[in-house]
Amino acid sequence: MIVYYKLDNLLEERHITKKKLGEETGLSTNIISKISKNEGFKTETINRLCEFLKVQPGDIMEWIPDKEYTKSYEKKMEIDNQIKSLQAQLEQLEKEKANLGLF
Repeated sequence: MIVYYKLDNLLEERHITKKKLGEETGLSTNIISKISKNEGFKTETINRLCEFLKVQPGDIMEWIPDKEYTKSYEKKMEIDNQIKSLQAQLEQLEKEKANLGLF
C-alpha cells in the first residue's frame, strides 16, 4: 500500500495547509482528501505535488506491505480508543470534583 504520511509531515514542516496546497497546485479538495486517505489517484497528481514542493516522489510517499499497514492501523485505532476512554474518565472526574466543590 502506498501511504502519504511523508507528505503530511513535509507540509507541516513547511507550514503549508492542505487548502494552500490545493490552491497552489490546482488540485481539488476531493484529490487532497484522497491523498489524506491513502486512496489512489493519477500520477499527474504526484507530478504536481513534486513540482510544487520541489521534491522526489519518495519524499512524499512510501510503500508498505498491506499486512504491516493493517497491523499498524489496528494498533493506532486501539491507542485512539484508549485515549478516548481516558479522556471520558478524566471528564467524569472533573465533573465529580466540580459537583463536590473541589475546584
